[in-house]
Amino acid sequence: MNGMKAHQHIDVRPWHVFAFGSALGLAALYERVQGFRSGRQYVLCHQSPALNHITLVALALVAGAFLMAVVGAGTATVRGKPSRPPFLIACMLAALALVVAADRVDAGGEQRAAKMAAEPFRENICDYAPQDYSATPGWFSW
Repeated sequence: MNGMKAHQHIDVRPWHVFAFGSALGLAALYERVQGFRSGRQYVLCHQSPALNHITLVALALVAGAFLMAVVGAGTATVRGKPSRPPFLIACMLAALALVVAADRVDAGGEQRAAKMAAEPFRENICDYAPQDYSATPGWFSW
């Protein structure tokens, strides 16, 4: 049989952390860039610093997933003795949590943009150039 026995452990290497975190980060970045082209568009009457802040927070969380992948793999590689699988798995889970958080922040931004876009649009009191907000759909925005 090909199952794991009680004395065996999962063999997780530093490059697994790097590959997993980088793949998640690249996928999250791709869905955001692709979202600018294919996501739902909201035309807002006034500029919204809050939406700009939400976008930056989501991008920072995606960057955090990349950073977690690099730092986790780098820390495990630099240490003299082999890293224990729980540390490496925790790094991978942290990268996943950062991408999930970015998707949740983006979902909140889309809800806010939808509320703002639903407000009455009167040209005489709107900004000269209305702001376009592109929703960036994420896999983890339930």
